[in-house]
Amino acid sequence: MDSMLFASRTISGMPAMLAVVCDGVGSMIDGAYASIEAVRLLNEWFSGIADMLRAGLRLRDEVSSINAKIVADTTKKGVKTATTLSALLMAGRHYYIVHAGDSRVYAVDNTGLQPLTVDTVTETGKLTAVVGCRDNPELYYAEGVADSDVFLLCSDGLHKRIDDKTMFINIDACSRKALRKTLKTLSCLAIEQGESDNISIAIVKII
Repeated sequence: MDSMLFASRTISGMPAMLAVVCDGVGSMIDGAYASIEAVRLLNEWFSGIADMLRAGLRLRDEVSSINAKIVADTTKKGVKTATTLSALLMAGRHYYIVHAGDSRVYAVDNTGLQPLTVDTVTETGKLTAVVGCRDNPELYYAEGVADSDVFLLCSDGLHKRIDDKTMFINIDACSRKALRKTLKTLSCLAIEQGESDNISIAIVKII
C-alpha cells in the first residue's frame, strides 16, 4: 500500500529535493492505487518545474490537482481508493510541507524529533483528510527555514509503535554510511512491537 518518492535536482542554480511518503488506506479495496498515482504525478511535476518561485504553494496546488485527477479517474473506473500523503520540498535550506493523513515529517535536531506535520485524524483514529477519495480535502501546509540538517519521513507503521525518543536515539547516532542499517533497525523494532502494517521510512540529510 505504501509508495515513496525521493528526488533531487538543481533548479535555477539552486539545489532542490522532494521526498514523499504515501500510505494507501487499507480499508479501501484499491488503496494502493492512490499512493502509486500520487507519487508518480508528483515525480512528473518535480521533474518539470523550471524555477522555485512560490514553490510550496505550487506544491500544494499540485497535490490538490492530483487529488482531483485521482477522484475523477477512480469514479470512472469504479475504484475505491485513498492515501495519506506527506511531502517535504526543499529549496536550499527553505522547506515546504504539504500533508494529509497520519504519515509524518519530523525535523531532527540535537534535542530530539520536532514534528512538522499534524495528524489529520479524529480521537478514535479515523482519518479526516486523505488524497484520492473526495473533492477538496483540507491539506495541511507549512514552510520555514531549516535549522536542522536531518529530516525523518515515515508512515504510521513506524510512529504508532516506536516512540520519538527511540527513533531519535537511532537517528542521532547514524552516520551517512549507516543510513540503510538505521532504517532496517527502526523497521525491525516496529515489527518486534507487533506492527503488521507496511512501514515506510526516509531519512534526509542536508550535506
